[in-house]
Amino acid sequence: MLKKAMLVGLLAAIVYFVGTTVKMMGLHLHYYKHHPGTCRVIETAGPGSEDFHVTSAGLAFITSGLAFASAPSSFLEFHKINNIKGRILIYNFRNPKKGAVELKIKPNETLDLAKFKPHGISVLEDKAKGEHLVYVVNHPIPEPDAVEKFRYNPKTNELVHLKSITSKLMKITNDLAVLEEDKFYITNFNYFNNHFLTVVEGLFQLPLGGVLYYNGTGFTQVTPGLKQPNGVFLSKDLRYLYVNVMVEQQVHVYKREKDNSLALVQVVSFHSSLDNLHLSQDGKTLYIGAHPIAFKAMGHMADPPLRAPSQVLQLPLNVTNGEILMDQITELFYDHGDLITGSSVGAVYNNSLLIGSLMDALVVCNSVRAT
Repeated sequence: MLKKAMLVGLLAAIVYFVGTTVKMMGLHLHYYKHHPGTCRVIETAGPGSEDFHVTSAGLAFITSGLAFASAPSSFLEFHKINNIKGRILIYNFRNPKKGAVELKIKPNETLDLAKFKPHGISVLEDKAKGEHLVYVVNHPIPEPDAVEKFRYNPKTNELVHLKSITSKLMKITNDLAVLEEDKFYITNFNYFNNHFLTVVEGLFQLPLGGVLYYNGTGFTQVTPGLKQPNGVFLSKDLRYLYVNVMVEQQVHVYKREKDNSLALVQVVSFHSSLDNLHLSQDGKTLYIGAHPIAFKAMGHMADPPLRAPSQVLQLPLNVTNGEILMDQITELFYDHGDLITGSSVGAVYNNSLLIGSLMDALVVCNSVRAT
């Protein structure tokens, strides 16, 4: 009797695991293509535009050339064969004809441009001089992850590297949200720097990731263990932090406490693997670049020429309590991968939607009606 009960329990566990894996991978999903306006590829960007941050003046600072130690070997080989370099681009919403322009980077002794692999990005604006501080997650394989701090010089259109920030608590990091100078939240996406172990971490939904807070001198973990937390963004009033948890296909909303610890106030579930977030200039809407059919996104990572669907979601916010208005969430953009594959971030500025991708195109859609 006991053996029979154990067998039934084991079978139930297997069925549950298979069912949740099928759901997570999106094997049952189908979408219909729609664009919110006239969309085109920004040819000057080249391949890759994984994350960006748009300033109040309409400047989008864009990371390009993402690679990290836990990525599939075929992904890393694709970068090597095609000589894909780490770059920071800038796109001016107010001067779109100029396209995306690569910024010159002035390194110092702590930044090796040959190993520069930029990922998440966050900008602390200097609205008076335009000399913004730009913080970028970097994966200088095989060295440990670091956050690179730059100062943007608007007169010369270049980034001057100021310093590198790293710690043993930083594993395979992903995105960051800057609170004030040298104070930020950053996500640990993967615990392991080995691709096979990363796959195990994801499939078995191991809560080995989390959000770290850097106070200017050191890091502390400010969330419980999370399942591959990805994009992160602060509310306009800096009272709330939004975190995408990719494996669980959720957005976690946290309230910032006085000591910069985080208190969970809302969890919103989606049928999509959420990548990076961006906040509208008025602070009333979040935009998320997402991978609606996860197994196709994974196929794209393993074999970059394979196309994967792209999606941008629009999440209205209650600015009083920071919560997402769940019944008002809309899908702003969906593409089967013909125009853009592997979308990772989206943002609307002056009725134009900018969409970035893991290693494909940078796309802009005009005449967008967004709430």
